[in-house]
Amino acid sequence: MVLLINVDEKNQIMQTNVWPTMKWVDYQMRWDPRDYGNIHTIRVPPDKVWLPDIVLFNNADGNYEVSFYSNVVVEYTGEMLWVPPAIYKSSCTIDVEFFPFDEQICAMIFGSWTFNENEVTIKYLMGKRQVELNDYSPSGIWDLMDVPGELIQKKSKIAYQIRIRRKTLFYTVILIIPTVLMAFLSMMVFYLPAEASEKITLAISILLALVVFLLLVSKILPPTSSTIPLMAKYLLMTFVMNIITILVTVIIINIYFRGPTTHTMPSWVKTIFLKHLPMLLMMKRPISSDELERRRSKRKPPGSPTTVKYRPGEFIEMNHARVHHPYCALQHRHNKNEGEDNALLNATTSSAIEQEEVSSAEISALLSEEAIKAIDAIDYITEHLKQDNYYKKVREEWKYVAMVIDRLLLYIFFAVTAGGTMGILFSAPNVFEYVNQTAIIEQLKLSAEAEMIS
Repeated sequence: MVLLINVDEKNQIMQTNVWPTMKWVDYQMRWDPRDYGNIHTIRVPPDKVWLPDIVLFNNADGNYEVSFYSNVVVEYTGEMLWVPPAIYKSSCTIDVEFFPFDEQICAMIFGSWTFNENEVTIKYLMGKRQVELNDYSPSGIWDLMDVPGELIQKKSKIAYQIRIRRKTLFYTVILIIPTVLMAFLSMMVFYLPAEASEKITLAISILLALVVFLLLVSKILPPTSSTIPLMAKYLLMTFVMNIITILVTVIIINIYFRGPTTHTMPSWVKTIFLKHLPMLLMMKRPISSDELERRRSKRKPPGSPTTVKYRPGEFIEMNHARVHHPYCALQHRHNKNEGEDNALLNATTSSAIEQEEVSSAEISALLSEEAIKAIDAIDYITEHLKQDNYYKKVREEWKYVAMVIDRLLLYIFFAVTAGGTMGILFSAPNVFEYVNQTAIIEQLKLSAEAEMIS
C-alpha cells in the first residue's frame, strides 16, 4: 500500500494507491542459465505470459482490473513476479456514529474471477499477513492503524481490513469549537435584561447559525438511518435548547410587562419567586422607587416645613397671606366683600388668642369655598399618587419575578449545556487518544518482518 488517497463518506468509497504483488510458478518458463549466457532473470510483457485474473471484488467504479500492465519478472526457476501499480476505488461502509472521532474499517477483497479454490489457491506472500508499508505516505486526513489480511472462502480470496482513524484537528477547529461556543452563547440570552428586545434577536441568530452547521454535517456524511452521528446529536441538542430558549424568553418578556390591571400575582408566586428563590440564587432585590423616596425624605433640608402650629401673634398678620399652610399658595381674593372677610377673620382671631389651639372645625369654618375645593383636589391627588405607587410596586414585583426566572434558567441551561457537551462529545472511545502515525507504521513494518522470519 502506497497511499490512502481519499475516503468519500458521502458515497462510501475509499480510494487507494496500491501495488498488488503477485507471485506464482509457471513450469513452462523454466530454463538452465548455463544454456542462455548465465541469465537468471528476464522481464517480459504481460501479454506474453499467463497472468492470474486477480481482481478487486468490492470495487465501486466498475474497474475490476489494474489500469497499467507492467512487465513480469521471470526467474529461471519458473517463478513469476508481477507488481502492477493500481488505483482502486473500493466500497466501504461508513460508520458515522462517532463522527468526527470515528474509526473506519474498510475491506479490500481480492480473488480470481474465473478460477475456483481447486484451480488457484491464494497464499500470503512470504508469510506476511500485514500489508507492506515500506513505501507508504501518511495521509493528512486519516491515520492508518492496522492492515491485517485474511484468507476467506477456502483460500480462494484474500481480504485486507484497512483500519483507519480520522484526524480530528480540522473538524475540531471548524465545527466542534464554534458549535460549543454557540451552545454556551445561547444561554447568555438569560443574562440580558428582560426588557431588551435583543434577547429574541440573539436567540434567533444563533438558531440560524445552527441550521447552517446542520446543513454542513448533512453534506459531509451519508444519509444513513442506522445511527445518528455524534456531531449531529450535539447540534440537535443545541438546536432544541435554543428553541426552548426562545419560547421561555417570550414567556419571560410577557411576565416582565405584566401589571395590576391585567394580572394578579398568586401568593405562591410571591412565596417562591420573591422570597425563597432569590435567597437560593444569591440575588439581592433592587431598591424600589418608594424606598428611594423614603430615604430621600429622611434627609430634610434646613427650614423644611413639617408641622403647622398655631401661633396667635403671627395668625393676625395672615389676612392677606396664606391661611393654613405655607405650601398651599392659596390667597384670599380682594373683592367687594374683603372688609367683611377681614372683620370675620379679626373676630375669630381675637377669640383664638385666648385659646392655645384652634379646632379643625373652627379652621374649616375660616376657609373659603375655593380652599375647600383645593383640599379636595389635594385629596384626589394623594389618592392618585397612592394608587400609582401601588401599581408601580406591583409592576416592580412582576419585573423582579422575571429577573429571578432569568437567573434560574441561566443556571439550569448552563448545567444542561455543560453536561450535554461532556456527555455527547466525550462519549467517543478515542476522543482523548493521541495517534503517532510514524510510530504505528514502524510497528506494523516490524510486525510484518517478524511474521516473515517465523
